[in-house]
Amino acid sequence: MNETIMLPVEFMGEIHELPLTIVPQGYTYQLHVDIEGRTLILEKDDAGEYRVISMSGDSEKVNKSLVAAVVATLQSL
Repeated sequence: MNETIMLPVEFMGEIHELPLTIVPQGYTYQLHVDIEGRTLILEKDDAGEYRVISMSGDSEKVNKSLVAAVVATLQSL
């Protein structure tokens, strides 16, 4: 069972609470973050850094700086 938690992301001087779900994938996991109605899917690469592997919907309409803020927040945890 996957539980959703709220990820506090600082962006443009405000804290945005974004829903985050940890999804098991074999021996690893993916992070699914809801941004503006789209699902951003992240996982760790071989160096241990989070990378975006896909985004549902029209990714052109999502603020790229907000996506970078999400990745930076996850890296800092």
